Amino acid sequence: MVSHPFLLRSALIPYYVVLASFLLISLTSWTAEACSTENSNCVQVKVNNIKNIPLENMVVYLEPLAGQVLPQQNEKVTISQHSKSFIPYISVSQSTAPVSFENKDDITHHIYSADSENKFSFKIRAGKTDSKTQFNHAAEIAMGCNIHDWMSGYLLIVDTPYFAKTDAQGLASFSLKELGKYRVVVWHPQMRTENNRMFLEKDVLTNDAVIVTLKQGMDEIPAQKSDEDFDFLSDY
Repeated sequence: MVSHPFLLRSALIPYYVVLASFLLISLTSWTAEACSTENSNCVQVKVNNIKNIPLENMVVYLEPLAGQVLPQQNEKVTISQHSKSFIPYISVSQSTAPVSFENKDDITHHIYSADSENKFSFKIRAGKTDSKTQFNHAAEIAMGCNIHDWMSGYLLIVDTPYFAKTDAQGLASFSLKELGKYRVVVWHPQMRTENNRMFLEKDVLTNDAVIVTLKQGMDEIPAQKSDEDFDFLSDY
């Protein structure tokens, strides 16, 4: 269990234990609706908490294990600083894809990472955008602000284009270029599991579906606000 948002390991650690915390079930009831697409190489992952209630905003990604060719996802990810918070709290990007930081506040922020291998630190003025930072390999990066120390957020960099965050129904859907064996990974910085992730290896079939059920609760997401009644650095 992580006691502070910046005490995560910064690199993705090789998976060497198949966690027994997964429940794998065939889901014909919601598969047809979620996978209503002409692409038959469709797979859905549903994430539930320990009470079998769907979990939203859990990161799910698929890593190929049978030499499948992966396309490159070049869509830019934008991480905003708004109301003295990181929005979204969790961002996900494929390695080498562009990442942009955009300050939507009317004050300056001093953004930094708590990752030695993906170290960055820069001031970003009100209304400005910074796109200079590049991320070329998989990592989980905890972010903060040197001015507003309650601000925290995460950027997960993965080596696969097959990533998503679960919706309100706990679902993440993927349209695969090639079927075959994949490692299905669920990640969240507040998960009470080793390296904040759970995974399984699966031969993905046409219109496939799995359920992932957590066996422990989740830690609370840190409040994105000051404990003080005033912010004397707001005009920094």
